[in-house]
Amino acid sequence: SADAALAFEPASALASPISAMPAAAVMAAPSAPSAPALNVALVKRDAAKGDLVAAFALGKQYAEGIGVRPDLALAAEWYQRAAKGGLAIAQYRIGSLYERGEGVKRDPAAAESWYRKASAAGNARATHNLAVMVSEGANGDADYVAAAHLFIEAADMGVADSQYNLGVLYARGLGMKVDLIQSYKWFALAAQQGDADAGNRRDEVAKVLSPAELASARAAVQAFAPKPLDPAVNQEPAPKAEWMVTASSSPLAGASLDAKG
Repeated sequence: SADAALAFEPASALASPISAMPAAAVMAAPSAPSAPALNVALVKRDAAKGDLVAAFALGKQYAEGIGVRPDLALAAEWYQRAAKGGLAIAQYRIGSLYERGEGVKRDPAAAESWYRKASAAGNARATHNLAVMVSEGANGDADYVAAAHLFIEAADMGVADSQYNLGVLYARGLGMKVDLIQSYKWFALAAQQGDADAGNRRDEVAKVLSPAELASARAAVQAFAPKPLDPAVNQEPAPKAEWMVTASSSPLAGASLDAKG
C-alpha cells in the first residue's frame, strides 16, 4: 500500500505554465526481500535481554507472518521496543504503522515523532514520509518551507518520490521560489529511476525552458550524485545465524510465547 498521498494545491499568485500539474503521487517503499524463518523462541530469548536486532526481527516476522501467525499488533509492539532503543529502521517502521493505523490506533503525532527520530539518524524513507506529513499539515498547518527542506534531504539521498515532489514544488513555487531549471532536474532524476509520470512532467517543463536554460538543467542532472546511504540506519539488520531455522528446528518453536511482551 502507498504511504500518505501528497495533495498540493496550486499557489494562487503563481503564474506557472504548469500550475495545473496533478498532485504528486507518493509510492510505497520497495518491498524488502522475503525474510528467512527464524526460531521464534531463540529470538524472543535475546529480545527479552534487550537485543534490539532481535526485537526488530520479531516485528518483521509478525508483520509478514513468517514462521508465526501474522499479528500486526505484536509486530508494532516489537518494532516499538527496537525503536525506543534507538534502531532507526525500527523507528521508521513503527512510524509507518502509526501513520496508517495498522496494529496500533492511528496516531499522526506519534508517526511524525518516530519519523523525526529516524530522519535525524539519516533514514531516507522516514525523511520522505515526514516531508509528506509536514506538507499536508497532518499535525497542524501545512508548512511547505519545512517540507521542501525535508524533500531536498531525501531527494539528495536518492528517494525518487521526493525527487518528483521537488519537481512539483519548484514548478509551483510552494515553499520556495519558482525555478523551472530545478524542477526539470528533479523530474528528470525521478524519471531515471523509472517514474513515468516524472518523465512526462520533465518534458512539460522542457517545453517552456529556453535552449540555454534546458542545457543548464540537463547539466545539473548529469552532475547529480546521490548522497550515500548509511546502511546501519537504512537497511534491515541481519539476523543472527543461530536464530535461523534448520532441518532440526521448527519456525514455530516458542509459538506459545505469543503473549505481548
